[in-house]
Amino acid sequence: MLLRSKWQNNFIWRFGDTLGPKMAKPKHLKHSPLRPCVNHFSHSHPLRPIDQIQAEDELICSGCGLEVTGRTFICSKSWCDFLVHKSCFDLEFELQHKSHPQHTLKLLSTPPHNYSRKIYFCNACRDYGTGFDYHCKICQYDLHVGCANLPKTLKHKDHQHLLTLYYSFTSIKDSIQSFVCDLCGQNVPNGIWVYYCEQCDFGIHSRCTIPDKY
Repeated sequence: MLLRSKWQNNFIWRFGDTLGPKMAKPKHLKHSPLRPCVNHFSHSHPLRPIDQIQAEDELICSGCGLEVTGRTFICSKSWCDFLVHKSCFDLEFELQHKSHPQHTLKLLSTPPHNYSRKIYFCNACRDYGTGFDYHCKICQYDLHVGCANLPKTLKHKDHQHLLTLYYSFTSIKDSIQSFVCDLCGQNVPNGIWVYYCEQCDFGIHSRCTIPDKY
């Protein structure tokens, strides 16, 4: 079963004639006029660094699919809607991830060409992606950039203890047959990443920790 998440809701993707959230060019930008444009592998046009964006419409990062706040790199062409968070601009091109230790993951700006309908399924949260993708060509293993950079432990406002990241609920205990997120109440299929407190038997989807915006 695929679970809808903030990734699926926010990513800009196309199925036939149905479009997801539309990017809008900011009407008011704050940036230094002396700051030069820079190039990035993910886009064919130079990008201009912006310290703060002010826009009437929600702006979506072309890399991770989340709403843009704070420092951003925006396409220097007035007719082009491409923009990325600074954090997405600064992502490592190669990643050794503990969830897939046998191979290095490579950062792609779009899903691999051999993937149908130009989408991929994230192995962490099992949701769609159309933007930046940490990819293993050998295993067809893919991660959203946000999922790939989730911390090993975190403190969540709804629980008093640190939560630890597990790459499947069976890695917590072999005897566990099912797992229900204590935050949203949904059943979690095995293989989806979870944050868990063993002391309290409290666990949540990794996707329930992802912010709406950066």
